[in-house]
This record gives sequence, structure tokens and C-alpha cells, in this order.
Amino acid sequence: MTWSTATDVHALLAAGGDFLRSRPVEHTVLLTEAAYLQARPSSAPDQAYGWWRDAHGEVAGAFLRAPGHPPILSAMPRAAVAALPEVLGEAEAVGVDGALLEQVSAAWRAARGVTPVERSRITLYRLERFTPPALPAGRARVAGSADRELLLSWFHDLMAAFPDDPSEAAYVIDDPLGFGGITLWEVAGRPVAMAGRSRLVAGMVRLGAVHAPGGDEAHAAAAFTAACAAASEIADHVLVFAGADAEAAATGYRELGFRPVLDRVMLGVPSA
Repeated sequence: MTWSTATDVHALLAAGGDFLRSRPVEHTVLLTEAAYLQARPSSAPDQAYGWWRDAHGEVAGAFLRAPGHPPILSAMPRAAVAALPEVLGEAEAVGVDGALLEQVSAAWRAARGVTPVERSRITLYRLERFTPPALPAGRARVAGSADRELLLSWFHDLMAAFPDDPSEAAYVIDDPLGFGGITLWEVAGRPVAMAGRSRLVAGMVRLGAVHAPGGDEAHAAAAFTAACAAASEIADHVLVFAGADAEAAATGYRELGFRPVLDRVMLGVPSA
């Protein structure tokens, strides 16, 4: 039973791709990040990938550290968790499934003599039965290359509201534009809102960035609903994240037919 590591995402997918794809809902974050990095390789020195084999030689755990981001963990056995602190070195934060929270905390405490603290928590929702509401006047369409400059301006507005979010324009705008992953809501031929999604991986799509200038909630909701409808036509699993304490978002998702399935938690070393 041992961890193997690499600096190339293709090595992770070659060794652990079947394991990750076997549980696409639980592994949505690793799958979507790996698909992006596979399509847009990076030479950044701070990326790392790992997979853990059990006593039978089967991959039963994995982690992915994208450039500029903390490592994120898949579901994994207790023995794999116990060996992680040495493998991840001096990582200051780690993203975990809520079910692994106590195990990961105990492993860090045993290895470093410090108990990590919860920095953030998000809830993953899965679409069970799509029940779209009546939409405002307008229509949905797939964004194309001609929309890039507008979308980039919206991206910068969106990121200004979340200064700690390390997401890049290449991930949120440029990559989805390449595979039809951004839905626009138009009124009288003018785009008024956007909603993005991930690549289709293992029958799973995760909805992402939603934005409408000026905080136009009605048109933002229309764009999200349209993106959800499009995703449900191609995917077996349509997912979306929301802050664990975001009651308004949770209510909206439930009304559309989403149900919570798990939490993801970012653990970090406490400040001195």
C-alpha cells in the first residue's frame, strides 16, 4: 500500500482515471480539474498529482494539486489518509470531502503537531428531477468566440466580488468557450447574463460561474436555468456547488430539482 506521485496530470489519469470515473459525483472536482489540465497542459512547477494503491494493487485514492491551488483529495481509505502529510509536504491547505474531515485532521495533527482549521465549506447539489420555472422574456444561446471580450469584462467584475478566488479567465471563460460551455441569456438580441459549465466527464457536468451585470438576479437565474436544461440533455449527473450557508442559493437549487449530496471543506494550517 503506497502513494505514487507525478508532476504530469496524464500520469494521474493513466493510473487513476478509472478510479476517479467510477464515482463521478464524489470526484467531480478532481475530474473537472484534470480534464481542464489535460486539455490545457501547464509547465508550472507547483503542480502535483498522486494515486494510492491498496494491498491488491488497485487505485483507491488520489489527489490533485493544480498550479496556484492547494491540493484536493478524492475519497480514500484511512491508511491512505494517514500517509498523506508526508506526501503533500508543507501544503498549507487541503480540500477534502466532508466525510474525510476528521481523518485528515487527525493525520495532520499526528504528523505536524497542529490541528488544521476549517477555512471554507461548500455543498454539492445533484439534479434529481429538473423542474424549471417560468422564465422572463428573452432567449438562451451558446456563447461563441465573438462574445469573448464581453465575457472577459464580466469575469473581471465577478472576480472583483471574490478577491480570494484564484480562478483564472482561461478556466472560467476561454476553455468553456472552446466546447460550448457558456450559456448566454439575451433580451432583444443583447446578452444580459451568463452561466458556465465544466466539460462532460464520465457522464458528469458541473455548472459554474453565473453572472449578470448590476446584480440582475432574474436574468442570472434565467441563464442558469437554461444552462441546467442544456446540461441535463447531455449528462447523467448535473451538479452545482453553493456555499454551505448560502440559503438563497440552496432554496433556488431545490426549487429546480437539485438535492444536496455532500460537502467539500478546505482545511488550512491555523495562523500563528
